[in-house]
Amino acid sequence: QVEMLLSQHAGLLRSHIERRNPALIILAYGTNEARRRDLTEEAYRADLKRVVGLVRESAPTASILIVGAPDQGIRTRRRIVVPDGVDHIIAAQREAALAAGCGFWNLRTAMGGAGSMKQWVQSGLAQRDYVHFTTPGYRLLGDSLYELLMAQYGIFQTVRRQVLGSNENGPPK
Repeated sequence: QVEMLLSQHAGLLRSHIERRNPALIILAYGTNEARRRDLTEEAYRADLKRVVGLVRESAPTASILIVGAPDQGIRTRRRIVVPDGVDHIIAAQREAALAAGCGFWNLRTAMGGAGSMKQWVQSGLAQRDYVHFTTPGYRLLGDSLYELLMAQYGIFQTVRRQVLGSNENGPPK
């Protein structure tokens, strides 16, 4: 949960991040928060912005990607119901990412949208609790994110070569 990072010793957390000098930091929250009735969209967005601020302060040159909450479901006697909180958490995540200049990957959309968790369970990619994935499901999501990142990195490299190639000083050595 996003608030857990805020409860850590800030100096120690900053030191750990600084020592690693990351180029990319991925923040993935929202699954647990989506079922909390005491958490407002505004409070969650504020907490996420604070986490991004702490991370950015610790690694000012790193890119930050916020991964939106996955779809999930609650079993009732008759059907699987998508908790309303998922919509609010994803909206808060998207807005916080935009405000902070972070990338945002809507995991729920990548899964197939609202209600898609049922198909993930039926296909063996998610567990019957309609919240957690199975090992093959986690691998599929990880591979999907990897492919997305590498495709974008390839575009970045191409643009960088074109820009630096036209530089009067020539390409870097």
